[in-house]
Amino acid sequence: MMTKDDILILKTKLLPAGAEAVIDFLAARNGQLEATNIVLENVPLLIIGRHGMIARLPINGRIKKVSQAEEILPALQSFFANTSSSDKLYVFVNLPDLPIPPEVQQVLSEVEARALRRERIRMQIDQALDRRDRVAFEIAVKELEEIDREEESALWRTRRLL
Repeated sequence: MMTKDDILILKTKLLPAGAEAVIDFLAARNGQLEATNIVLENVPLLIIGRHGMIARLPINGRIKKVSQAEEILPALQSFFANTSSSDKLYVFVNLPDLPIPPEVQQVLSEVEARALRRERIRMQIDQALDRRDRVAFEIAVKELEEIDREEESALWRTRRLL
């Protein structure tokens, strides 16, 4: 079974035309979806790839193959309307992640480093409290306050630029 989060994560990828509406529709039926890493035969299947989608669905007793974006959502609606809740739709996904610009990657790395440093200082504060070491506690608190001041000044500089 695919969780709703598994389905919604697909929105963070490069989607083909029409896929966002299909993903929204599938999110409401996540209990009837099964992820697959291989393209299966003779089962209800939806393939979502970078350049399009293909659905092979049993409709009116026949397997219907649909590949046009505007036809896939109505075909899925028809499939789910005529199936029991125990029937599964297998979903094969082959989508690349959205590219992250180097500048954004750098900012993310800096934020992560600051968060790790802040967490390390908080651990030092906890350890100093556990040891009842007032000097170590005061040093760690001052370091944490310094980080807060640096972030506050950086925030104001950014606001002035905007």
